[in-house]
Amino acid sequence: MTGESLISYLSAIAKLSPTFLEDLESGIDEEQYKPHQIIHAAGQTENRLWFVERGFARSYYFDPTGKEHTLSFYLGNEIIFSYKGYWKEPVDYYLEILTPSLLISLTYDSLYILERHEEAKSLIRTFIRQRYYQELFKSRLMTWTAEERYHQYRKSHPEIFKLASIRLIASYLNMTRENLSRLMGRES
Repeated sequence: MTGESLISYLSAIAKLSPTFLEDLESGIDEEQYKPHQIIHAAGQTENRLWFVERGFARSYYFDPTGKEHTLSFYLGNEIIFSYKGYWKEPVDYYLEILTPSLLISLTYDSLYILERHEEAKSLIRTFIRQRYYQELFKSRLMTWTAEERYHQYRKSHPEIFKLASIRLIASYLNMTRENLSRLMGRES
């Protein structure tokens, strides 16, 4: 069955009725991607959310000077959910696959259909809450010194340091590669 991992993930959040599962299964697809594929570009309206079954992805944008800024990283067993996509508004960032990845997708249109089920409302609230806490974590992180940002992020997301390049992590932490390398070198 397509999407067993997504169903398992969702079942841990809410009790899923047989009719919900039937409707869900009719709306999900598997998508395989190679490294460095852009699966969504700035200016487009995201039409679906993704569950990372396996792989690694990130979202990023370019500031007015052309500098790239990483917004988020996504690992296996995580949902990639966009407020703007859900609201059918164009987004201002790119979504890039970083390693060979298998994503389970569900269109936002299918999600609207699923909203007739009570469990869908609970799941959507959970997705919104998760996204909110990710953004809150990052906004608080940016109030600290570079060293504090590095230590806090390394402590809370050690797996990112195994998968992402120094350039991408530095971009996420809003510091130079050299500064991040120096901070990482102190721990060796």
